Amino acid sequence: MEPTKNDKKLETNSRTSENSSSEVEALLNKLRKTEITAILTMNKKAQITMSNWAYNLVDQYDATLKNNPVKLKDTAELPCSKMDLKLAIKLLMLASVEKRLDDNAIVNLKDKFVSLGSFQSIDQEDIVKLINHISDIQKKSMDADTPSFPELNKYMDLIISEQKALLDEINSFIEDIRKIKKNF
Repeated sequence: MEPTKNDKKLETNSRTSENSSSEVEALLNKLRKTEITAILTMNKKAQITMSNWAYNLVDQYDATLKNNPVKLKDTAELPCSKMDLKLAIKLLMLASVEKRLDDNAIVNLKDKFVSLGSFQSIDQEDIVKLINHISDIQKKSMDADTPSFPELNKYMDLIISEQKALLDEINSFIEDIRKIKKNF
């Protein structure tokens, strides 16, 4: 049976997707090994490829944040690793400073970066306990005392600690970008 035009298009699109995905992975590996500002020395095509990757990833992450407004979120809900999201947000942050976008864009990216701390690796056992705890709270009247939940407190401490570290990291990154920008 001869392949149809649509079969050939699908095969071509599949190969193009594989090539672009391997290209993205190669560029990501380069950026992971060097400082993120290495993107400034890449050719225009590579910069556009990485920029598109970052926008796509941050859009997916933004949707995840909007669909899950609770404070504690499972890392399994992220579209990729925290490391890659941090890299994507930093790339967009660099582009925002380069293009001299308004402070709202920078603040929005900074908030997204810090929000990564809300995503924790939650033990399966703790998930079950948390679901049961929430169910118990919902069954009781609003006036009733609700017992504390030590497992949740453990994760909240992790969130606060990680968010503080992320805030320090992104503030330092912004400061570094501004120093680099002054030297150019």
